Amino acid sequence: MDHVLRDGKVLLRPMKRSDVDDRVRWESEDTEWQLWDGPWDYEGKTRETLKKQLEELTAAWLSRAEHPVEQDPMLSLEICVDDKTQTHIGWLGAYYIDDACCIVDDGTRLAVGITIVPQSVRRKGYAQAALTLYIRYLFSCGVPEVYTQTWSGNTRMICLAEKLGFSEYMRKKDLRLVRGQRYDGLTFRLLPGQLGVSGDGRP
Repeated sequence: MDHVLRDGKVLLRPMKRSDVDDRVRWESEDTEWQLWDGPWDYEGKTRETLKKQLEELTAAWLSRAEHPVEQDPMLSLEICVDDKTQTHIGWLGAYYIDDACCIVDDGTRLAVGITIVPQSVRRKGYAQAALTLYIRYLFSCGVPEVYTQTWSGNTRMICLAEKLGFSEYMRKKDLRLVRGQRYDGLTFRLLPGQLGVSGDGRP
């Protein structure tokens, strides 16, 4: 199994020990991305709770870097710029959801998620390139359809999903409370042959 995916713009690879320091910094210092990527995981939590959460994440990252798990398809990859610097800029991966589009440990549907952290590299096509590369890989592994999930206030992710060809599959009204306002939970679906074709709204 090839552990590296690349296309000349982005390089996707398993986590290395050096990535853990980046991930810790992104969780504790460079946190602007948390306003958009699952903000409910951070809002309203005490400093102690967030500290414990980071300790648990760090332990999991160290384990993943030092003892990589063989998976087919690979469900967690780090994103780097595909040049001589191979600068680490974020991560992506996949998780299972059930028929109600709820996250489960062992399901039959795969949903993808992505985070690009440095604001200096956003709006330069890295997220689109990384997701395109990863989704093509998932389809090549025999995954029959791919989902992605976000909330109705994350317009950048919605636009990216539609640009990639995803169509809205399920909407859960007022599911998320973000910064004191209710937003819908959104699940989008992509079928083989639709990747790169602009979505047309609900199927």
